[in-house]
Amino acid sequence: MYIALSVMLVAALFVLFMCGYFVRLIIEKYGMNWLHAVPITIAILMVNIIWALLEMAKSSRWQ
Repeated sequence: MYIALSVMLVAALFVLFMCGYFVRLIIEKYGMNWLHAVPITIAILMVNIIWALLEMAKSSRWQ
């Protein structure tokens, strides 16, 4: 189970990184408009998933 949690955590961190990259790309290409709200929303969800994964990893049941 440790490997599964680690893989999910790495995937969530990668998606969080890519969201930051795409926000910067959208701002550079199109300027400040509503398009940057989509990656920011996905990034907020990824932070919640990362937080949940870290809390699950602390439990002895998931070791």
